[in-house]
Formats: sequence, C-alpha cells, structure tokens
Amino acid sequence: MDGRRVRLAVLAPLVPALAAGTVALAAPPAAAASPSCGVSRADGPAYLEVVGEDFTPDKAVFVESAHGAHGTVRTGADGAFAVRIGHAAGTVTARQAGGPEVSCGTAGQGARWSAQEQYAAGYKAGYAAMKNDCDVRDLQRVPVGDTFRKGFEDGAAAARKTFCSG
Repeated sequence: MDGRRVRLAVLAPLVPALAAGTVALAAPPAAAASPSCGVSRADGPAYLEVVGEDFTPDKAVFVESAHGAHGTVRTGADGAFAVRIGHAAGTVTARQAGGPEVSCGTAGQGARWSAQEQYAAGYKAGYAAMKNDCDVRDLQRVPVGDTFRKGFEDGAAAARKTFCSG
C-alpha cells in the first residue's frame, strides 16, 4: 500500500504540465483573411467603383475588367482600397504583385446594387477600417458614391464607439 502512494506522488507533478502542453498544442494558428472586393455603379453608367479589403497594406492593387478598363490604386494601412474605373465591361478583378487574382464581380452586378446594398457595403468597410485603426481617415479624396460614403461614415462611427477610447 505504501508503494502505491509513492508512485502517485511522483506522477502528480507531471499531470498539470502535460495538460498545459496539450492545450497549447491544440490551439490552431489564426488564419489570415482572404482579400475580397466588390463593384457598384459610380456617377452614371460609364463608371464603376471597385472597393476591396484584406489586401496587403500600403501596396499597389491593379484593377481591370475583362474588356480592358483598368486602374491602379494603393491600399491603405488597413489593406482596403476604393478606385473608380471607366467603361468597364465583363468580369472585374483585383490583383497585387505576388498575390492572388480576386474576382470582384461583373460590371452588370454593379448596375444592380440598390442604395441599401451600397450603404451596407460602405457600413461594412467603414466598420472594419475603424476597428483595425482608430485613426482611420474619411473618404474625402476617395471616389465613392454618396450612399456608400454615408454607410462608411456610419460604420466607422459605430466601430469607434465600440473599439476606440475617447
């Protein structure tokens, strides 16, 4: 009987260490977000606005349509961008050097975005931008529609209340 107590006493200090080791090994690494983008009409039928998020920060993005319309824009510190391209048709894609080509949608889809959908896209982009960086700037120099801009401002304000002090 005394022999059993000795063995248990020797193993007891190892149990918490083993448990902690398995917990640490079981936690998977956080996955990086995949870049995404979308299209909407901007200022009439001749222009499309392309917005994207989760791209590599502070790096150029090349945006083009299947029929040759294109533009280049630099992402912000949060990895988001907005660019206007003229006379786009077909599928619109965005690509950074060394990164994947991301399908943003088609020029026809851009024409079908309702004001509510544009506001929702702006809200989502503004919320994400402010959540990632409490010093996010407004969209004064970015070519976006008024509905998207209003959504961006409202989304940023909501995130500021939740994530930023002051």
